[in-house]
Amino acid sequence: MKALIRIIQVLLTIVWLGFLTLCLLLFRSTHSNGLTGIGDWRGYIVADNNMSPELSPGDLAVIHMGEAPKAGDAVLCASSASMPELTRIIGTSEGQLILKPDGSEESRLASMEEIEGVFSGYIPGFGEPFRFLSSITGAIVIFIAGLILIVLPGFLLRAPKVPRPERQSAYTPRH
Repeated sequence: MKALIRIIQVLLTIVWLGFLTLCLLLFRSTHSNGLTGIGDWRGYIVADNNMSPELSPGDLAVIHMGEAPKAGDAVLCASSASMPELTRIIGTSEGQLILKPDGSEESRLASMEEIEGVFSGYIPGFGEPFRFLSSITGAIVIFIAGLILIVLPGFLLRAPKVPRPERQSAYTPRH
């Protein structure tokens, strides 16, 4: 039984260290456009219904930065607002891209320089957990939770040391 508990404890420790490493990497990697990510990949938290029905507010869109977009791709595009917006390329006109969000009837023109990255996939409803894991608070909570769930049970499962009775020697002096 103790061996099984040790194996589970080692596996949980590996998963915990993986989460902790991910949190710290995400925390340290907020980029100039305000997006958090690792390498060429960024997480974009969907804030509106522009790309509905595929994406809903609160979904986490995974964006591949620097990939060359083509017609039909959903892209992250710099907008007049402070945060970039997720929209779709529906065509080209005179060297510019025609962009139209899926949930809107209005389109606009944009240059290739405005495109920050190409949408690669999404995780439904994971926007706020991603924001939390990317924060220092998230890293601290993951660290403390790991200590409580992995290290503390190890201490509690240890059997208390029972003092050994003193050995009596076989020789007993006579008086």
